[in-house]
Amino acid sequence: MSMTQQLAPDNVDRMLLRVAQEAFEAEPWRRTAPVVVIHDVTGALSSWARKHELNVRFVQDSAALAAEQGAITGPVEVAPSRAALSEAATVLYRLARPLEALEEVAWHVARWGSADVMFLAGQLQRHLNFSMNTVLEQVFDDVSASRGYYKARALRAQSPKELHGETPPRIPRKNVVQVAGKDVQLRAYGLTFGAARLDPGTKLLLKTLYANPPEQFTSGATIVDLGCGNGTIVTTLAQRYRNATLIATDDSASAVQSTTATLAANDIEDVQVLHQSGLEQLADNSVDAVVLNPPFHVGTHLTSDIAFFLFDEVARTLKPGGVLLTVFNAARNYRPQLRHRVGPTWQLARDKRFIVTQSQKVDAHV
Repeated sequence: MSMTQQLAPDNVDRMLLRVAQEAFEAEPWRRTAPVVVIHDVTGALSSWARKHELNVRFVQDSAALAAEQGAITGPVEVAPSRAALSEAATVLYRLARPLEALEEVAWHVARWGSADVMFLAGQLQRHLNFSMNTVLEQVFDDVSASRGYYKARALRAQSPKELHGETPPRIPRKNVVQVAGKDVQLRAYGLTFGAARLDPGTKLLLKTLYANPPEQFTSGATIVDLGCGNGTIVTTLAQRYRNATLIATDDSASAVQSTTATLAANDIEDVQVLHQSGLEQLADNSVDAVVLNPPFHVGTHLTSDIAFFLFDEVARTLKPGGVLLTVFNAARNYRPQLRHRVGPTWQLARDKRFIVTQSQKVDAHV
């Protein structure tokens, strides 16, 4: 991919690009001042910045998107930070679902950006709400909305307040939950799915595992928490299976950071935590068991594609006879795909919303 290739923008991108162009026309000095693109979803914002030869830096939470867009962006920062945002003048950001994500990013922009920084946070109009303005007003004195274009709009934040410290005061979020009668400390950074809460599907999955663990959960087993999120699953497994080899992995750098913090808060060591797309760093036929609560949305879009990709990754890395424990919303009906992509699949538990299944990879030589 050419460094100047223009990728197809979606409506949020088109709106942000138009609002950014308006800002550059009103204040031409911004064209040569540092620009930061944060968590580009389509690659269009990044390729636009390269095409116009801006003084640009990139922040990308997703390992998969960082790899896809790498020919455009080059090396990226995986989280907002002083290194990424120092003296930034214009910051382009697609608003994510969690308010905690906006809180984290906005604080870093206000803390490390220039005194004249303009933070443009865009999303489709139907996904905007006044709570977002309230979050921005905590760290910026001037918060307004752009004109609406393509059914999308940008929240514009300027005049950063005086802030101190290296990290936002409420990030990571902290919480204590009970799993099987035992306290578990949870930590969560802004983009982490479920924040610092015990997800109800995860709760059912862990209750099921405690009541009827598969025979593959042995002392010397290699067990993977795929899509580790805030680290609830791998922390609970580490407390119960102390002699197993445990690996936690997620496409999201925020989730990896959260899981690492959760493990530390529970005084757990010797768990390998990986930032990767799927299980790309793990060899074929190398894992005894995988535990998975698959995501079913990308941003604001519902999709099963991520789950199917992860099922295929599990099938590749499981040893013959290895098992996948999955929890999913009953409406998703993943069992046919699990049978097709992994192997024989049966239901272990169900409540009003969620189903827990076990799938076993068949030994092709039997």
